[in-house]
Amino acid sequence: MTIDLRPVVAADVKPLARICYEAFGALHERHSTPRDFDSLETAEMVIGMLASNPAFAGFAARVDGRLVGSNFISFVDEVAGVGPITVDPACQGAGVGKALMRAVLEEASRRGVQQVRLLQEAINTTSLSLYTSLGFEWRDSVAIMLAGGKGDSACRPMRSRDLDSVERIAERQYGASRRREAESALAAGLPAFVRESRGEVTAYLLPGFMGHGFGPDVESMAALVGHAATTAPAMFHRIFAPLSQGSFYRELLRRGCRTVKVMSYMTVGPYTPPRGVWMPSILN
Repeated sequence: MTIDLRPVVAADVKPLARICYEAFGALHERHSTPRDFDSLETAEMVIGMLASNPAFAGFAARVDGRLVGSNFISFVDEVAGVGPITVDPACQGAGVGKALMRAVLEEASRRGVQQVRLLQEAINTTSLSLYTSLGFEWRDSVAIMLAGGKGDSACRPMRSRDLDSVERIAERQYGASRRREAESALAAGLPAFVRESRGEVTAYLLPGFMGHGFGPDVESMAALVGHAATTAPAMFHRIFAPLSQGSFYRELLRRGCRTVKVMSYMTVGPYTPPRGVWMPSILN
């Protein structure tokens, strides 16, 4: 079987969205796990957004002229993030996923990006083996949770004037800037929150699958999660809690957050564990 790879184009969005919806749906139904994509329309929205964003590179796989899968990599900030990668269930196990993963890693290398990260479905042992064979290292287990809790008077919506503080926090805790991610969220009108202490922004959260957050302690981040749960639309109520942060995870459970499933945080290239309390996105 010959696998042909090329950049994703606008005409690919609908067929690739169907593959994405069916591939994730088959996996999640097999393991009785809630779907990441609740409808074909949601999959089309996500694939369309990634395909049209110049900060992402997308690759489509074809076999005998037919689209059979895709993969994307984010170059929004200096640490790249991979996903979603999806392969037509009828073509899984035939090398399509490996070809798509190699394509995004080669694109990162071509751009001089050394740090690449992803979240892997823990129930999918096939993809775990593939990513490990391609050089990814397991770093942490991450619980995807439905946000719960209550509002907090020290939390408020993020504004453009907060971006300098956001950048400082990310660089201090993550070792790299995530300013452009926050800037893009604000420009798109997506929910984003900060928490202040004595007039200074000390923590922030972009809720939802594509979001992330950093703060100095459990109280700050749990407060931001609760604030997001009470003020952000329901589609942004999913958050990510690294299980190595046991006290944070327990506090989220105590405040009413519910665990949906577990994923594996994996990296290629230089890696320093984040400091403080942090929450990754579905990409990095």
